[in-house]
Amino acid sequence: MLWFQATFVSCTSKTKKDTGKKEVETKPGKQEPGGKALEPDLFFEAALNGDLEGIRSMLRLGMDVNITEEEGRTALMFAGYNGHTEIVKLLIDRGAVVDSRDLADRTALLYAATGPFPETVKVLLEKKANINAVDNGEHFSPLMHAAAEGNLDVVKILIDYGADPTLKDVDGDTAESFARQKGHTEVVEYLKSLK
Repeated sequence: MLWFQATFVSCTSKTKKDTGKKEVETKPGKQEPGGKALEPDLFFEAALNGDLEGIRSMLRLGMDVNITEEEGRTALMFAGYNGHTEIVKLLIDRGAVVDSRDLADRTALLYAATGPFPETVKVLLEKKANINAVDNGEHFSPLMHAAAEGNLDVVKILIDYGADPTLKDVDGDTAESFARQKGHTEVVEYLKSLK
């Protein structure tokens, strides 16, 4: 069974570090030739850990590219979260729904924007990911996450693709205010320069 570190960091967290572990529950897998079951948890683990060959193998054997675990997360979300760009590309090429949402309304782009992964973010945006998607709890956007984590390169890419820096979360905070709260001066200055 796959143990998945806390998959999402709020804009008020200090880092993307583990805040606990969560077991990924899945439905029984498909049968591969010879009667052996394809295990969805292994698919998610391969996406999370960057196992490109494992992903290719499971897709070849018939794994559903859009299968979800109990929280509604897909392999694309897991790969995006850790910036595994080649896996993100492969999953999209094989039919992964770019803007699929988990139970908290998070998308692969929301996950990818939490880390220093400009190439992964760019791939998702080139595939028309909703740049201003927000979750259903705090209403955090990809730009808010990138700014809160101090990921200036990701912030710039999001802005270049049309992210709205004026979006506010449920508490009235913006990407700029998150960057300021976290002491990310370069991000604050960049966002201020857009006004």
